[in-house]
Amino acid sequence: MANVEEAKQMEVITELSKQAVQEYEGLQEEHKRTKMECERAYKERNDAMKKLKEFQRVSHMVIEEVNVIQESLEIEKTCRQSAEALASKLNRQNKSLKRKSMLYLAHLGPEVIAEISIEDEETPVESEQGTCSFGHCQQIITELRDKLTSSLDEKRRISIELQEARESLAGFRDELLKEKHNNTMLIAETIQQKKLLEKYNRVSLLTLEEYEVLRENLDLEKDLRTEAENFAREMLVEQKKLNRQSQILLQNTSPSEALREALCDVSRLTQAFETEKLGYQKQMKEIQEQLQGSELKKEVQALQRHVDLLEEDKKEWEDRCAKAEVQAKDLHFTAPSAPNPLSSLLSMIRKKRQISNDIPLVTQGSPGKDAGREALDIRHQAVDEMMQRIKKGVHLRPVSPASRMNVRQPQEVTTPPLLQSPIPLQRV
Repeated sequence: MANVEEAKQMEVITELSKQAVQEYEGLQEEHKRTKMECERAYKERNDAMKKLKEFQRVSHMVIEEVNVIQESLEIEKTCRQSAEALASKLNRQNKSLKRKSMLYLAHLGPEVIAEISIEDEETPVESEQGTCSFGHCQQIITELRDKLTSSLDEKRRISIELQEARESLAGFRDELLKEKHNNTMLIAETIQQKKLLEKYNRVSLLTLEEYEVLRENLDLEKDLRTEAENFAREMLVEQKKLNRQSQILLQNTSPSEALREALCDVSRLTQAFETEKLGYQKQMKEIQEQLQGSELKKEVQALQRHVDLLEEDKKEWEDRCAKAEVQAKDLHFTAPSAPNPLSSLLSMIRKKRQISNDIPLVTQGSPGKDAGREALDIRHQAVDEMMQRIKKGVHLRPVSPASRMNVRQPQEVTTPPLLQSPIPLQRV
């Protein structure tokens, strides 16, 4: 179920990442398109600015020319006014001089009058020259007026074109502002999509790392479980074998042989526990190497407690072994006669060939039937008592409640605590 959910999560993450990549590519294309439009708007704006600068330059030139014409017109106007004032003044002076001359004509002779007439003839010529210069001035003034009207018309036309250019420039500026706003919005959206894509990438990497860790832990748990099952199977087979051997020994062997077999069993069990302890220590080292820098401290503490319990079990089994050896020595010293080695060899051969048949052993060297039967009964009782103590695990000394809870019977083979408790997997 966990693998299916992880696979679904990975599929969802891949779909989301694909969608994010597609959206990012679409945004990139839209960004390129808007960038091209923005460049086109920049070109149009630059062209409009060039035209506007040209219009401004022409308008400045026209304004300067109009100003020059206005200045010249003002100068001509002042000159005309001064000329008219001077002419009117001269006319008045001429009239006054004529009146005065008429008063003196009666007193003068004909020669003086002739001279005066000559002077009078010369004055009209001068007046005619003055009138000619005045007409020329009028012609110049009319020409200047025509130029002024044409320049004013040109100025009006240029001002209209300038106003149109300003309106078009304002429109271009509005469009440029809109494009800039759209561009900033697209940039912000692309940045957001980039952040979202980076987030998806981080999540996908974390999920991949978590998936790898979970897979490694699952493989480790499978290996430990298979090893525990194999160990439990071997222990069960060993237990059955020990049970059969103990039954055969109880039926076919003497007390000393049963004691030796029990001692062998105890030594084998201690050796098995030693090997098991070494295996546990090796597994602990491997697990500590795997769990360095991780967050599985609770499991490590639990494994440490299991190791402590195993050490207590080992001490308890060592105590039992020592006590069994003492009891064996006591029984060996209290035994009335030594068993025949041929009988033990015969019993081992019969045990290997015919396990189901119960063939009684023939004891040699016994002084009598009654004494032999009593000795056999005493031996059988001692062996039975010792085997019952070994099987049931009777404690010969007071122990603590914690160690009493952890005591196991020899025939009950269970999986070790380290292998029974699966390592809980935590999500990274």
